[in-house]
Amino acid sequence: MKLTTINEKNNKMATARILYLEDDIGVASPTKAVLEQKGYSVIHVEEGIDALTRLLTEHFDGAICDLTLPDVDGIKVIESVRSKNARLPIIILSARSDTEEKLDGLRSGGNDYLTKPFAVEELLTRLKNIMMHRPLPTEEEVQAYGLLQVADLIIDPVRQQVRRAGNYVELRSKEYELLHYMVLNPNRILTKEELLKEIWNYPYDPATRIVDNLVARLRKKMDQGYDIRLIYTRWGKGYYFKNPDADISKLVVPETVPMVKEPKTTTELELKPEQSKKYGPLKIHPPSAYLKD
Repeated sequence: MKLTTINEKNNKMATARILYLEDDIGVASPTKAVLEQKGYSVIHVEEGIDALTRLLTEHFDGAICDLTLPDVDGIKVIESVRSKNARLPIIILSARSDTEEKLDGLRSGGNDYLTKPFAVEELLTRLKNIMMHRPLPTEEEVQAYGLLQVADLIIDPVRQQVRRAGNYVELRSKEYELLHYMVLNPNRILTKEELLKEIWNYPYDPATRIVDNLVARLRKKMDQGYDIRLIYTRWGKGYYFKNPDADISKLVVPETVPMVKEPKTTTELELKPEQSKKYGPLKIHPPSAYLKD
C-alpha cells in the first residue's frame, strides 16, 4: 500500500514523512531513493543528535534508525524519542546481529529490527506493517495535530490519511472527500443533490448513480469487518454518517422534496427516415454520465 493522499487545494501528493538515520552514505542513498520511489518523503540525517532534535521538534510518520553512529549510540536516540513519543513507528536497521543486541534495540523502543545487509523490499514491508498498526493517538495528540476522531475512526486532514481501529484505510481522492464531508456533518441526512454539489461541484441530475456508487465503495472500506457501522442510508432521503456517541433520535432530516421522475440515461434524437435507416437511433448521454468518481 502506497501511503499517499491527495491535497485538496493543489492536487499534489501528500506523503508519509520518514526520518532516516544512517551515517553510511553508500547504504543511505540507494535506500532513500527506493523509499521515495514508493511514495515516502524521506529526511536523511547522519548524526544521532541531529535525528533526535528533529524527531522531538518536527512531525514524522515513522523513523528508520541505525545504531552505530559517529556521535552517539542509536539506542540512546531511540530511548530519548520514546520518552516523548510512544506512538512513532521505529525500525532499527543495524549491522549488530547478536541476539542480545537485537533485544536491547527492541527494549529501547524499536518496533522492529532488521539486520544489514538487508533486502529493501523487506524493509518496505516491515515499515508498512508497523505504520498500519500503530496505536490510536491520545486525546492530547488529536488536539495538537488537528485530527478528526469519531469512535475508532481517525482522520488526518493535513495528510488526508484515514485509520480505523489503528489500521490505515486506503481511499481514493473522491472517497476521502466524501468521508471528510460526512464526518464534518454527522447525524444529518445528506441528499444526493447536496453531495453532487459539494463533492463534484455539479448540479443535481436524478439520472446519475455516481453518488450511490461512491457511497457503496466507501461503506465497504469503512464498515466491512467492524462491529460499529458509520455510514447509513435513509431510503428516499439520502445518506448520513452516524456518530456512535450521539443521540440518533436527533437525526436531521431534510424537508420532503417533490419526487422527480428520473429520465432515461440516454436521449434519442429524432432523425429523418433516410438518416434513421442509415445510422439507427442517435443517443446522447446526459452530462453527469461523464463525471468521475
